[in-house]
Amino acid sequence: MLRLDKRIALLPPLQLYRRILRSHRHYLPTELRVLGDTYVKAEFHRHQKITNPLHIVGFLSTWQSYCQEIEGEHWKDQKFNKELLESLNEQQISQLYQLLKAIREE
Repeated sequence: MLRLDKRIALLPPLQLYRRILRSHRHYLPTELRVLGDTYVKAEFHRHQKITNPLHIVGFLSTWQSYCQEIEGEHWKDQKFNKELLESLNEQQISQLYQLLKAIREE
């Protein structure tokens, strides 16, 4: 099971997408890279227009955890507090979503 380290910051979607593809290039054998790249591209494309903030956070957290598993120790310097994320109320989650939306537009 993939687990997200509690101290890791959640990356914006485009930055995470690029990092996953780079991780595939550096850490996976060619045949797995081709399969992985195809799957990642399809998943990010399918979820591109999702508007539910909880779904977005869950999606990004899962993929970031996957990338963390591939890269191993390269994530130690980043911070993320999963308990804090889970304790957010609806308004705070909405604000987080607006922030992610603004990041996508830049």
